[in-house]
Amino acid sequence: MASKFYDATKILSLKDIDGNKPEIYISTSNRSAGKTTFFNRYCVKRFKLYGEKFMIMYRFNYELDDCADKFFKEIKNLFFPSDNMRSEKRSMGMYHELFLNDEPCGYAIALNNADQIKKNSHYFSDVKRILFDEFQSETNHYCPNEVKKFQSVHTSVARGDGKQVRYVPVIMISNPISMINPYYIAMGISSRLDNKTKYLRGKGYVLEQGYVESASKAQ
Repeated sequence: MASKFYDATKILSLKDIDGNKPEIYISTSNRSAGKTTFFNRYCVKRFKLYGEKFMIMYRFNYELDDCADKFFKEIKNLFFPSDNMRSEKRSMGMYHELFLNDEPCGYAIALNNADQIKKNSHYFSDVKRILFDEFQSETNHYCPNEVKKFQSVHTSVARGDGKQVRYVPVIMISNPISMINPYYIAMGISSRLDNKTKYLRGKGYVLEQGYVESASKAQ
């Protein structure tokens, strides 16, 4: 990439291998390239402009602690200095509701709570997109049956609002840890991907492998 910072404009414009709008957008690049900053800002901007609520997906329940601060602190300093975000625990801490300037803007959930999320799916019928940061674990510490739980959460969220099925895209971002992570294996990506691949289209997904030289030099 020639740009100093990561820009997801292209991947968000891509269609999948069948020419359909993807349900999953996968973005990987070297550390500190700006992926998290871009997509966190994107979610907040879509809410501020169009009222589109978002969901932040974590892996384990303990990661929900201070979720508003973890998500918003950096982009507040960079882009939203006059805005504030907070979260409140819901359903005995099963999930958090997020508030931007005291207006409900989204939710934070943990994959490991997939069963409870299924039972409480009606709460999430207004979610327009899901953001899953660090979907590849650097320590190979995944939930048991993680991909099934991921599918369960998405199915639970992508219904309601008067519809059996809604279009709720998932944005998955991480550093490029392993070609054989559970998600690449489940989607058949591992056998198609190599280090030279920049964009990859599959059934229901598009993938981008980026590289930001300035971030590499800084590291």
